[in-house]
Amino acid sequence: MLIDILNKVFIFLLILASLNVIRHGFFLIKKYKEDERFVLNNGELFILGISISYILLAIITGIKI
Repeated sequence: MLIDILNKVFIFLLILASLNVIRHGFFLIKKYKEDERFVLNNGELFILGISISYILLAIITGIKI
């Protein structure tokens, strides 16, 4: 029971991380087309880094307990 709940939480976090990376990718492309600079503050950059590392970790090891 507890393992099923943890797996669902991990999948939920993977979806949130993917949406975060897609969002920032969209804004990066939008700023590139407008010839403007894409700027992230420290908090956004930290969250983006955590999201990318979680996605890569999930790809390499998979989500399992």
